[in-house]
Amino acid sequence: LLRRGNCLHLRHFVLGSAMKFLLSTFACLAALLCWSSADDRPNFILFITDDISAEDLGCYGDPVAKTPHLDQMAAEGIRFTNAYLTISSCSPSRCSLITGRYPHNTGAPELHTRLPEGHYLWPEALKKAGYHTALSGKHHMGDHADPAFPRISKGKGPGKEADWVPMLRDRPKDQPFFFWFASMDAHRDWQIDDTAPVYNPEEIKVPPYLIDGPLTRQDLADYYHEVSRTDHFAGEIRKELQRQGIEGDTYFLYLADNGRPFPRCKVRLYESGIRSPLIIFCPGRIAPGETESLVSVNVDLGPTILQLAGLEPDERMQGVSLVPVLEDPSATVRDFAFAEHNW
Repeated sequence: LLRRGNCLHLRHFVLGSAMKFLLSTFACLAALLCWSSADDRPNFILFITDDISAEDLGCYGDPVAKTPHLDQMAAEGIRFTNAYLTISSCSPSRCSLITGRYPHNTGAPELHTRLPEGHYLWPEALKKAGYHTALSGKHHMGDHADPAFPRISKGKGPGKEADWVPMLRDRPKDQPFFFWFASMDAHRDWQIDDTAPVYNPEEIKVPPYLIDGPLTRQDLADYYHEVSRTDHFAGEIRKELQRQGIEGDTYFLYLADNGRPFPRCKVRLYESGIRSPLIIFCPGRIAPGETESLVSVNVDLGPTILQLAGLEPDERMQGVSLVPVLEDPSATVRDFAFAEHNW
């Protein structure tokens, strides 16, 4: 038999134990819900090419370009016809992209200028939210962009794309992922290999602002080879996503840092310099379509990816999310796009 005092003590013990059990149960349920949420978050592959104008892909109307994989992704995803870059030069374009800020606000507005310390980097926000993040290929932003990527590779092969499928295959399987895959294609000097077709210079369509001669035609033919090499690796990435059964869980974004490396294109503010191909593909999450909605590529992609990942864009980012356009290609998210020349 227990005296009254002991009964009270026992009752408090039982109630306390029950409360601890309930709190523990709720904590476990919350952890399970968070884990489920993490599993449900989409993956991202950002394929940024080097020096490719939008009009040089088959899906953008080029009669010569052989880009069957990208053409198919464009047909099954969304192809943006009015996607413009904030600048038409490699490093300031990339620094603008990773910060979501216009080049004159990054501290790295000119070619070969390194990104200063202290910037908000939206891929780092993905990393802090539990994403596996990695960069492979061309970097060109400086050491202060490195915190966004625990794994950084210089890439392999002439276009630096050869280790992308192995990285995708060997990634941690318990995390959603974000890969920043940056090709060296199509950047001079040209390197020809067996992963893309070799073009006949006589079949090349020379833009009206270039001299139509044999040297120009050969130069363009070699350039088109590297454009097609980006298509080859886009196809290889898609095959690997299908092999892993995650194609419908992965947003694939194809874009350029600036226009083709020819006069009136790269480093210039004509359309041939600042109009970027932009294809966003994710079967089951994006309905096929084409949009004329205006896009400022470098500053708009960060907010878009963050929203798709369930995160809020930082107030220092200067773009807008394209999610309304992904849901309705007729939607408008901006009235103006701004590009600049600093060098």
